[in-house]
Amino acid sequence: MIEVEVPQVETFRSAIGERLDRHALLLRWVDADGDWGIGECACRPDPFYSGEFVAGAAQVVRDFVVPRLPRDGSIDGMLTSLQRLRGWPFTVAAVMDAAFDLLRRKGQSDPLDAWRPSGLDRVPVGIALGLFDEVDDAVQRTALAVEEGYRRIKFKVAPWMNFETLDAVRNAFPSIPLSFDANGSFGEDDRESLIRLASFGPVWIEQPFPPDRLDLHARLREDLPDLKVCLDESVESLGNLVSAHALGALDVLNLKPGRVGGVFASIRILEFCQEHQLPVWIGGMFETGIGRAANLRYAARLTADLAHDLSPSGRYFATDLVTEPIEMDPDGFVPVQGGHPVVLDESVIEKLTVRKTESSPPK
Repeated sequence: MIEVEVPQVETFRSAIGERLDRHALLLRWVDADGDWGIGECACRPDPFYSGEFVAGAAQVVRDFVVPRLPRDGSIDGMLTSLQRLRGWPFTVAAVMDAAFDLLRRKGQSDPLDAWRPSGLDRVPVGIALGLFDEVDDAVQRTALAVEEGYRRIKFKVAPWMNFETLDAVRNAFPSIPLSFDANGSFGEDDRESLIRLASFGPVWIEQPFPPDRLDLHARLREDLPDLKVCLDESVESLGNLVSAHALGALDVLNLKPGRVGGVFASIRILEFCQEHQLPVWIGGMFETGIGRAANLRYAARLTADLAHDLSPSGRYFATDLVTEPIEMDPDGFVPVQGGHPVVLDESVIEKLTVRKTESSPPK
């Protein structure tokens, strides 16, 4: 287990708070031959997005995952052990990612390959912009994103924000695709603010209400039928999605593979979305190039209709953890790199490491 702190190129503000760096947990799985695979645990260092946080994830891996790994090293045994954990989907996903990355590096296929071959060699991406206090800052940052070619521009929003920033952005760019992400910050008394957000003509608003208030999301869709609702934090499992769909609480899904527990849960959710003609796109958690490349593998198996929150490495970090940082072409597409395992920049990882722990399963 390797904890790293990767400096960001700029401060990012949302309803959750400010962040200046990416404090990430990396899991490197080494087998008896000395071969290895790596996974990135995508949770935050604090429990403000979900109940998971980096220090807790590291403890769960050390105390409840590693001691229960099967002695025969079987994948089935690993999955059976992971199924005993309630909650901690980001942690479970990272363990799986490390194990299957190891198998890919040894020339074997993984569940995603078995489910559906990669159909796209590049995927459309959007950019997520934080909360702005000043109108000029919002307009200038949007202008830069438009110039860079992003296919969709997402603004973080909150009930207490300066709505004049969005007024100015929409006036300056009347036709660009905008979406809004509230991170569950609105309540049932914020209807007027939501009406104002709807007036800007967004493609959707993401997670306006707290995760457990599917009733409010369903009511919003009834009250403002022209405003599409996208769910994020509310869906941590297939069961959550089935319930939300049955209640009429969403039009679109933001799927973050780590948030739902990894590859098998993600496949089941993608199949449900396909069966019910529910639009879905892949979101991100400020992952480094390790986790971002993993997310791109999911996006490559979807259609090119919706832009994903998988911006290039340079959007977030001056220096990434991989030797070939993820880049975007002028048309707003990011290459999938053929699904090849990432090449780590070991010197950068060593420099940015703040904690390292080695654990072995019982003999």
